[in-house]
Parts: sequence; structure tokens; C-alpha cells
Amino acid sequence: MGSVQPKFLLLDEDDQVLGAGLDAEGVFVESAESDEDLTVEILGCLPARRLRDHLEGSKRYRRRNPLDSLRLRMLDVAGGPFVDFRMGEIIEWRSSRLDPERVDIIALWGFDSPSAGGRDVWERWRSARPDRLNQWAPYGPEGRREWLTIVGRSIPRRVEGLDRPPGCVYHLDGTHVTGEAAFYLAIGEAINGPGGYFGWNLDALDDCLAGRFGARTPFTLIWSDSQVARESLTRTLGEADDAPSYFEVIQKIFAERDVDVVLR
Repeated sequence: MGSVQPKFLLLDEDDQVLGAGLDAEGVFVESAESDEDLTVEILGCLPARRLRDHLEGSKRYRRRNPLDSLRLRMLDVAGGPFVDFRMGEIIEWRSSRLDPERVDIIALWGFDSPSAGGRDVWERWRSARPDRLNQWAPYGPEGRREWLTIVGRSIPRRVEGLDRPPGCVYHLDGTHVTGEAAFYLAIGEAINGPGGYFGWNLDALDDCLAGRFGARTPFTLIWSDSQVARESLTRTLGEADDAPSYFEVIQKIFAERDVDVVLR
């Protein structure tokens, strides 16, 4: 679909490529809380035949041949799949200002769009996947949450069904676990290496411990600098005076799933 390296692909419900875009505007949004419909503009899109027929067809043709469940796939700099976003219907299109042989497409947006404040995190991942532990640590709370979002949504994040056997020992570096997002980033890397995923909230952590996310219980988790998390994950879960802290609930989940946690 052209010799120029695209940055985005437009996909249908069957994962078929409808078009390849050179860029896009409106992907990152300031706030999802708006009364106005959000839109995304795919710039320099080279449409496949099905998309071109849809765009150039009559209203009757488009009604009979709808394009539903569209996705916009962000590619990494090597052209590999990075993250998919859900898209709404196409509402406008015109000859592209980047290339007259291409089109610019405007579609409804905002279902799961990334935060404008996390743009640098997304671009960092798009440029190069993490290859060392704790590359998320220099970011503040918002950047770490965005990093965790990418970890959970990145297309090649994990391979279904490939668990290391029971009895393994994993090492969690707790140096930077100063918040909840940081814990999930640290446990994801402890189990699955740099940029690894192993849950994004307590329910997801419990699901991961059931298997198919890289590790099979029982296993041992050696948690270094655990005092950082103990002093930071203090949000209580419940209204009672003796409600457990977030840190304590994590320990309970590990114990129930037969994980031997060594706090250091």
C-alpha cells in the first residue's frame, strides 16, 4: 500500500487493512469529559479498494456496505504493530494535504484514546520497546499510569499459554514502588522482563496468578526494598477502622495464590 512508511493502519472487524496513514491528529486528547464528539483525523491515508469504494459510494451504498468496528492501529518506528484503538464511524474525507494521491479521513474518536499528558511516554515506546528494568521510574504519577496503560495494551505484550514452571524464583525491585501503578510495573517486569505485564489492578493481578501470564504458582517472589511500598501503598480498602491497606491486600492475594513472598 505504498512505499512510504505508514504510522497508522485502519483495520476492519476481521483485521483486514482498509488503509495506511502517514500520520494522525487528535489521537491524544486533553480530556474525555466533553459534551462535544471527539474526532480523529487520519492524514495521508492510502485506501484499499474496500475503503475507497465506501468513501466514493453513494449514501445507499454505504448503508448497504457499512464499515463497523473500525480500529486504528498505531505502528512502531519499525512498522510493527503497537497498539489498537477503537474508532467510530467515518464522518468526512477529502483529498490529503500531504499527498494528492491519498485522503485525509475524519472519524469519531475518544472511546479509549490516550491522554495528551502521556504523549511522550507513547512516543518513547513507539521509538523503542523497553530493554532494561525501571525505565518507567523517571516519570511522575501520570507518566507511570500511561506507561502501565501501554504495558497492558501493547499488542505483543505476551504470548498466551507460555508460563514458566512452578517453583521459579522471581525478583521484584521495589526501589521505585511509590504508588499503585509503580507496583504493577515492577511486578510485571519481575515476572516478564522489561515492559512486562502482570496485571494493572488487584483483580487483574489475581487473574494473572491463575496462569497464562508468564508464571505458574507456586513460586517465590523476593521483593527488595519492600519498605518503600509498605510506606506508600497505604490507601485502605474498606470503611472499617481496621481496613487493610493496599500493600496488605497485595500480600493476601499472593498468599491465597500460593506465592511465597520474601520481603527485604
